[in-house]
Amino acid sequence: MGFVSKILNDVDGIQNYYILGLLIFVTLFFVMIYRTIKIPKQDLINYKTSILDSNEFDSNKIK
Repeated sequence: MGFVSKILNDVDGIQNYYILGLLIFVTLFFVMIYRTIKIPKQDLINYKTSILDSNEFDSNKIK
């Protein structure tokens, strides 16, 4: 890793990419947390029961 560190330290302005990457990560993380918290409870119940819902499949097709 010494070779890579030396090359990256020689590049001017490389720290801006670290900061930009961190900002993008933190922003997406908080967006995902916010959207997860704001999902309506009825949607979650529909997701849960859709796995067990047998109305969509014919019993002859599943073997």
